[in-house]
Amino acid sequence: MNDNGFIFGLLKIQSLLVKIIIIIVCAVLVVPAVMAAFPIARYIVAFIICFFIYETVENAIGNSVLTYIITLVLIYFLVWKYLYVTSSLMMVYLFLGFGMMSVLTWGTAKFSK
Repeated sequence: MNDNGFIFGLLKIQSLLVKIIIIIVCAVLVVPAVMAAFPIARYIVAFIICFFIYETVENAIGNSVLTYIITLVLIYFLVWKYLYVTSSLMMVYLFLGFGMMSVLTWGTAKFSK
């Protein structure tokens, strides 16, 4: 594989994966830390999560009374009871969304040449 051999090459890949995982965990935990440090950030993040929940339910069900009922139940549990967990999961969701989009954007550019 390279001058260091197969085993040392695997160790370099493993250390890179560990570094990536540590960076992702730190980035995901930034939002709850900012919410704990600045109370106004809690309201901003809660508003953004409420918007995400409403848009997701509306796209799944459509615009009806059932949409508002399900949205209110999800907002109660995800925003008022478990806001810090939900904000961390929101960051994971955004990272996955941006990651998949970058794979599609940069990966398909290779094939178009």
